[in-house]
Amino acid sequence: MRNKFTFTVALIAISLASFAQERTNTIDNQFNTLLNESTNWQKSKIVEVEKIHQLQKNVNDSLTKLHLTIANNKDASLEHKESVESLASQLKITRDSLSTSLSSTKNIEVLGMSSEKSTFLTIIWSIIGILIIVLGVIYYRFKRSFSEIREVNRKLTETEEELEELRKSSLEREQRIRRQLQDEINKNKPVEKKE
Repeated sequence: MRNKFTFTVALIAISLASFAQERTNTIDNQFNTLLNESTNWQKSKIVEVEKIHQLQKNVNDSLTKLHLTIANNKDASLEHKESVESLASQLKITRDSLSTSLSSTKNIEVLGMSSEKSTFLTIIWSIIGILIIVLGVIYYRFKRSFSEIREVNRKLTETEEELEELRKSSLEREQRIRRQLQDEINKNKPVEKKE
């Protein structure tokens, strides 16, 4: 069991090492290795066909990977571009919405007419001020009328009291004059003798 585990670990280590070497073995390094390992013959290099085919395969694999990477990058670039355009359109919609909201907070609609809030508030406070002034004038006139009515009632009461006193005094005078008259009548009346 221990041998299997050791063998598995060793196999994984070797695979990773070879994979890492393949990764670091660039095309440029492969060309240099090919040139160094080839033999010279009259100012020419003799290269084994297998190595050329291996290099061609590696170059094609690298080109395929590069084309795939380029295609993926183009797709990613298109996705980013679409995302940016989508975000730009959302930003425009948001700005329009914000502009509308700000406009609606600055403006107020009353009876179907739109006016600025400051103008509306000025009109409302002017109306309230005018109503307060009118109410003050009405209160002043009511108070003045009430005091005039109270004064008229007081004078009426005084006049009624004077009239009542005058009537009483007239009645007393009349009664006194009648008594005097009766007394005078009684005095001037011949006394009848009783027989």
